[in-house]
Amino acid sequence: MASRLVFSARAHTYSLDGKRVPGVTTVINRATDKPALVNAAAREAAIWGAANVDALEMLGVDVWIKQAAAAPRAVWNGKAQRGTLLHDAARQLIRGEPLTPVDPSGKRWPDDVIRSAEWLARFMDEWDAEPIVAETAVFHEAHLWAGTLDLIAQLRDGRTWLLDYKTGETGIYPKDAMQLAAYRHATHVVWEDPETGQREDRPMFPVQEAACVWVRPDGYELRPVRADLVMYERFCHMLPVAEWTTWDRPATVGEPVPVPEAAS
Repeated sequence: MASRLVFSARAHTYSLDGKRVPGVTTVINRATDKPALVNAAAREAAIWGAANVDALEMLGVDVWIKQAAAAPRAVWNGKAQRGTLLHDAARQLIRGEPLTPVDPSGKRWPDDVIRSAEWLARFMDEWDAEPIVAETAVFHEAHLWAGTLDLIAQLRDGRTWLLDYKTGETGIYPKDAMQLAAYRHATHVVWEDPETGQREDRPMFPVQEAACVWVRPDGYELRPVRADLVMYERFCHMLPVAEWTTWDRPATVGEPVPVPEAAS
């Protein structure tokens, strides 16, 4: 039997039983305040402006401001790409393949990504990671959300761990715990047969621990996070908030009301 969950890689959206459902990270990002991003964006724009002050006269004020405003997104897209490459490295390591640090076009990965990948390999070796499932979609059939976990593995301590790779410069955040709490409490995991590629839904694997593997060019840390039922319930409270910010909000404000005619 085929899986009930369909993922569109191009649109990065999930559909369960033919109905679109939100992704875990989308829910968290839309339902939580991120004031630090405002400061970070201002900083990146200021850095770009300081480095390109001489271009103001050549570009003109409007174009210069537009490019300065776009600088944070360009920086963050680059960081996101590095995270994607590290996930490619994880995929190779889990399959038991040697690291091949080049993209499909043959372009070499950035040096910092290669060093991070080497530290990820060291984590796998030092913790004797035995993968159970990796890069696998999960969903909750009653609460109607979906997501893709990085890894469930048995580690050296004999316990089963739910793991998520993080590559941010500043560490692990409370929202990362919320993300893993959701994955841990999924009702189903999409299992793919390694020989036939057939996908089917199975009950979510029980895990004993949840953690982020914080991988950097200079090392790694295994950082446990709270992913219990209380955290999951808090995630569930975010679902209607995220739905409102994404789809419902335009319907909450009506058209202008005309002044009624005076009574005769």
